Order: sequence, then structure tokens, then C-alpha cells
Amino acid sequence: MHLAQLSVLIFGALIALMATAVEAGQSIKFGQTKSGKSTWFNGHDLKGAACYGDLENKNVNAQDSWHIAAVHMASYSGNEKSACFECVKITANKRSVIARIIDDCAGCSASQIDLTASAFKILAPLSQGVVKTQYQFVRCPTSGIKWPSSPSPKSK
Repeated sequence: MHLAQLSVLIFGALIALMATAVEAGQSIKFGQTKSGKSTWFNGHDLKGAACYGDLENKNVNAQDSWHIAAVHMASYSGNEKSACFECVKITANKRSVIARIIDDCAGCSASQIDLTASAFKILAPLSQGVVKTQYQFVRCPTSGIKWPSSPSPKSK
């Protein structure tokens, strides 16, 4: 094999390895604080939450009053819905809210969390639209929940 062919082969292998690493996405690490931004959604965007697709109650439509979130599912490693039903604590301007992830936000960036209006209002006025946040995955609280009770929060 010529040196040029070997170089092309090695370069191709490196590109393939890097692509695999990028596709793997970020893992969910509890308690690790990350920076990002939050936006909000309501109305028709609450219908047909992605995380319920394979469950018996797949036609769950979220409520404006629930503290729920949507993330770009493809940004997380594991199966396509590895972030489903996890809880995330989002903080902005010294205010925090815990939301449960039940939907996919395909148009969101990897560090963006799309919240229901009721959850977003705890962090900033809706008129702001986007707010810089810090967030971390946390264990879902078992009391005072403002999201659907099914399925039960994961115990890890």
C-alpha cells in the first residue's frame, strides 16, 4: 500500500470516529450544572408529547399549568428518548423551577430547554421569550408535582 493511500485510509477512519463521538451526544449526569437558555411553548405545541409515544397513554396532551419541558432528544446519548421523564432544575436570575421532560424539541439547540409558559414565568416574564439559564438534572420530587403522574418518576 502506498503512503498516500494509507494516509487517506487513516484520515477516513479518524473522520468516522469523530462523527460517532458527535452522534453519541451528551449523557445525563445528575447534579452537573450546565449553561444554556430556556424558551417557552404553549397551545397546540402541548399536544402529543413525544415521550408518551410507546406507552399505553400515548395520547397525553400536556397542560399549560404543568411544569414540563422539551429538549432536543437527539442531543442525548442512549436511546432516542433517554431524557424522557427525567427532571431538570433550571435557574435564571436567582429563581429556579423543576420541570419534567416529556417532549422533544427538534428545533432546539443541545443546551436549550423549552418550558411550558407556567414554568418559564417563574424564571422571567413571557415577554422576554428567551432567558439565559443554568440547569442540572435532578431526582424528580415526589410531592408538589405539577406534571402528569404517569409514569411515576424514575427511582435511580
